[in-house]
Amino acid sequence: MNCLEFRRIALADPRRLEAEAAGHAERCAGCKDFLVRSLEAEARLASALRVPVPRGLRARLLDRSAFPRRPLRRLALAAGLVIAVAITLVIGWPRNDPLALAGIDFVMFEEAQAIADAKPTDAAVLARVAHHMGVSLPEQLGEVRYVGTCPFAGTTAYHVLVKSPLGKVTLLLVPERPLASRAVASAHGLEAAIVPAVAGSVAIIGGSGRSISRVETLLKSS
Repeated sequence: MNCLEFRRIALADPRRLEAEAAGHAERCAGCKDFLVRSLEAEARLASALRVPVPRGLRARLLDRSAFPRRPLRRLALAAGLVIAVAITLVIGWPRNDPLALAGIDFVMFEEAQAIADAKPTDAAVLARVAHHMGVSLPEQLGEVRYVGTCPFAGTTAYHVLVKSPLGKVTLLLVPERPLASRAVASAHGLEAAIVPAVAGSVAIIGGSGRSISRVETLLKSS
């Protein structure tokens, strides 16, 4: 089992992991941390949905004659609002996308070693890959500090390190990893977005949503 497979399973139900997934979490520090965060998110959801029932409510509801019609309507309205808020929390609770989170983990735990181990990629090769993917790499991105290749999400990514006006940004161009829609994650004080390209996808990891939005806009420019 690889990290991406584990995180998909953990996002489905982190409280009930099969033996293989639990064993992977014990061996992989990054996935163990991901599991802890997932369990914390589940706990927050459960806490938000745990609405205390007013004392004596059951008896008062059963004895309809104890209330005139208008208070009962107000009580029903209040109960409906509580249910609506609970449903909104369940549906709208932000969840980290596993692939975007893998991009953050790469920057946190693997990027330095990847730079040390990798054979630098020629800028012309990167330009051809970007063109094939339908991605623009304009000068406005910032100063390119490193270009290389690295393993990512079970395939090869083109690893670009940029010093942008809003801070350091890591790009992972993954031509073999198609994506249907944009996905995001936040962890370790970093933000990440995985955005679809004409061919494959691009992971953008930076210190703020603002820096990511800026880079994303420039990548899509002609």
